[in-house]
Amino acid sequence: MRSFVWQNSTISVFLKKLVAIFALIGILLQTFNQVVIVGQYYANKDYIAKNLCENRDKPMLHCDGKCCLKKKLAKEGKEQAPNPRNQKNEQVVNLFCSDTKFEIPRFAAVPAPNKYLSYNDLGTSSFHHSVFRPPSA
Repeated sequence: MRSFVWQNSTISVFLKKLVAIFALIGILLQTFNQVVIVGQYYANKDYIAKNLCENRDKPMLHCDGKCCLKKKLAKEGKEQAPNPRNQKNEQVVNLFCSDTKFEIPRFAAVPAPNKYLSYNDLGTSSFHHSVFRPPSA
């Protein structure tokens, strides 16, 4: 029973690594698709020159299938180009307005209090003195 659990754990780790490797390969192929197209061209250069090239009847041009490569790269470039219908319109939003002026007059009259309150003016009562006493030593 113990060996089965160990094998099951090993298999799940292996499958996770395998899925991660395939995902990484897929992302890299999508990112470097033009490199893949050029690599496929060089791998199949003889076949493309003999069967797919537009200028296969004119060997003096030395096209060697480069016309097919250019077409594939142009097609891939069009697919990669952003679609103008899918682009969002950018709108500028002013968060701060600099046209507003705020001025304080130099000689603004600030009302001064006529009377300053003192401790005796707060209306203390004997109740406060009877409840709150300093601690005795």
